[in-house]
Amino acid sequence: MTLIIKGKVQRVGFRYSVVDHVITQKLPIVGHVRNLPDGSVKVLAQGDIEALKELHRFCTKGPPRAEVREVSEDLVKIKGANFSEFTLISE
Repeated sequence: MTLIIKGKVQRVGFRYSVVDHVITQKLPIVGHVRNLPDGSVKVLAQGDIEALKELHRFCTKGPPRAEVREVSEDLVKIKGANFSEFTLISE
């Protein structure tokens, strides 16, 4: 699954909160989260469908300082991706 989250989602701890949510909720998901140059955040995730739904739900709100305006989703399987954990990619 690929999510693109738009709004006030950079410089508010969004990426860190996504990783923390996956870890603290023990979601069986692997992948990563990163900032994009246009000010949005991109999440690439693979895992259990219910866990992915929970991740999507979390991303529609984000951390307290975030203002999520839009979440676009692509459910196409990520080809060539071989993740072993869920991580944050820093720029």
